[in-house]
Amino acid sequence: MLSHIVVSVLLCTASCEPAEIRVWDGDSIRLGTTRQAEAVRIFNIDAPEIEGQCASESDRALQAKTRLADLLHGRRVEILRQGADRYGRTLAAIRVQGRDVGDILVGEGLARTWTGRREPWC
Repeated sequence: MLSHIVVSVLLCTASCEPAEIRVWDGDSIRLGTTRQAEAVRIFNIDAPEIEGQCASESDRALQAKTRLADLLHGRRVEILRQGADRYGRTLAAIRVQGRDVGDILVGEGLARTWTGRREPWC
């Protein structure tokens, strides 16, 4: 499943502006809706893959993606950039109304704290 979920947010950096974010999966978003949109990976978590190794992983991945979209939609979103990964994506913490979305997803069992390497979900 390669489709993304588009959510409207109040994106805050130096100031807050209305924006659209595409939720790609449980730990990846794109800021904006154009091909040049900035790809952002939540740096402190690992979420299951949509094209997972088993049905359980794919199901949990869809839940994580949907939950991330729910957490962001219509809210004040802060992107705290931490550098870039080997794929050129921005690594960042994402906060919604002062709460870290990575911590929320981990707390709900939809992601794991990133340990520096992927662990199997199946």
